[in-house]
Amino acid sequence: MIKIFDTLAHPTIDSNWTNEKYKGLAGFDALISSMNENKIKKAIAVGMKNIGNYEEKKYIETVKKYKDKLLPVAFFDLFDFSHQDELANYLKYLKKLGYIGIKIHPRFSNINLTNNQLENIVKTANDLSLNVFLCTYFSDKKLGLRNNLQELMQLLSRIENEKIVLLHSGGIYALELINMAYVFKNVLFDLSFTICKYEESSVDLDIKYLFKNFDRRICIGTDFPEITHKKLRERFEYFSKGISIEKAQNIAYKNIEKHVGGV
Repeated sequence: MIKIFDTLAHPTIDSNWTNEKYKGLAGFDALISSMNENKIKKAIAVGMKNIGNYEEKKYIETVKKYKDKLLPVAFFDLFDFSHQDELANYLKYLKKLGYIGIKIHPRFSNINLTNNQLENIVKTANDLSLNVFLCTYFSDKKLGLRNNLQELMQLLSRIENEKIVLLHSGGIYALELINMAYVFKNVLFDLSFTICKYEESSVDLDIKYLFKNFDRRICIGTDFPEITHKKLRERFEYFSKGISIEKAQNIAYKNIEKHVGGV
């Protein structure tokens, strides 16, 4: 059984999540137990602002208790800063604490992808060897008409040589997004949530195609606690049928390991 590197998990300090359905079920111990049961070798633990008692120092101290299994990523909200110097100093602070990257969540932070500050954030983070994870799940009442594939492609054009992970790969637009954006060599396409959310829809055919043809550019994850590792394992095994062991390993863990290994 090929071990999986979970690209996106959200364990919380108080074990709670935005959805009451997962109250008390989103803790670190629950995550580690689930990982062990389903042959998940590592996971990226991403803190979320105002969720689960998140605070930068407390979060990374908790992650470090599981350092053999988890890599810490901090939440980043550009509206917390008035000037570029403040932004840069905060990123340096995160690096000093031991974070390996930042997550930018346009929907939660009410950010348009056209915001020029995003370019500065990505470049500054990369200069500090901080990986950038950008949510590209576009379903949202406020920004859905503005945050879309076209706006995302414009952003990628502005940061052409920078490293970035596109979380969820646009959801139902995954095939279209990857087909458009694979020309940006330092972009990694994450299928967390997406790989499990649309089972038995036409997206399944798209993901099969991606597994077969883009094995060096995609990675997978859960979006824990939204998706279980059991479900991720089932879906990975389903999509891996018919492809080589090498391709399956690239998708399961090699691509993300290479990406986060250094900027």
